[in-house]
Amino acid sequence: MNSFELLAGFILPLYGLASFSGIAGIVARKRPLRQGGALLAVCGFAAQTVSLLGGSHALLPQGLSWGAYLQLMAWFLVLCGLLGWWRMKTPTPAIFAAPLALIFFCMALPYQQQAIVLPPQLSAPFYALHIGSLFLCLGLMALAFGAGILFVLLEKRLKRKSLVKGFLQDMPALSVLDRINAAAVATGFPLYTLGIVSGYLWAKPVFGTTVSGDPKEILSVIIWGLYAVLFHNRLICGWKGRKPALFIIAIFALSVFSVLFINVFLTTHHSIIRQ
Repeated sequence: MNSFELLAGFILPLYGLASFSGIAGIVARKRPLRQGGALLAVCGFAAQTVSLLGGSHALLPQGLSWGAYLQLMAWFLVLCGLLGWWRMKTPTPAIFAAPLALIFFCMALPYQQQAIVLPPQLSAPFYALHIGSLFLCLGLMALAFGAGILFVLLEKRLKRKSLVKGFLQDMPALSVLDRINAAAVATGFPLYTLGIVSGYLWAKPVFGTTVSGDPKEILSVIIWGLYAVLFHNRLICGWKGRKPALFIIAIFALSVFSVLFINVFLTTHHSIIRQ
């Protein structure tokens, strides 16, 4: 058993318990369970940080595996959830992040030995700018996505003058959910732009062309365009409420499709190359 397998035996139960406790606390309207879920997410994040610092994401001599990228995605999701908890003074963002991190971490386990062979020109600065900024942006998107789903659900009931009962009574106010969306968009769009621009800067020396018609490139530009509309309208036009919530739901759905479908099933510069 290697160090990653050993630490995974701690990380998975912690993320699993965080998800169960947080969701149970929301459904049962039990504050201690919600707080406990958020604290368990902190413990899982700490354990995964130790795992990553120990090099568990770089077990293969020929490069990072697809599992390593999914591990990093899980880590960034929880990081954004914890930052949201600190910024918004509510554990809800951390509770949102824990189940998503659990899903990505579980998906990573079977792919620890499936290397992604990258050209040697793609060195550390590439990861810091392109991969790092995009993963952090996706973490922020995930929080805004969860807030957007809740916003649409709660607003629909309020507009119909339906009684808000059960666990919905303990959900953050619509204004708080909108603030989560606003913060994620204000921070996430510049990060996404940095990730896209750095990718194009590296594309010319690595692949011989800046724009190749790669499906990932096309979808990334579409996502960037939608994100730009949302960013502009929130910042300049004062968009609030339902429209930005629906926009971020669509943007996050397209982003997950890009990561989990295009990278795996289509032949592109970003495809997984299995060893």
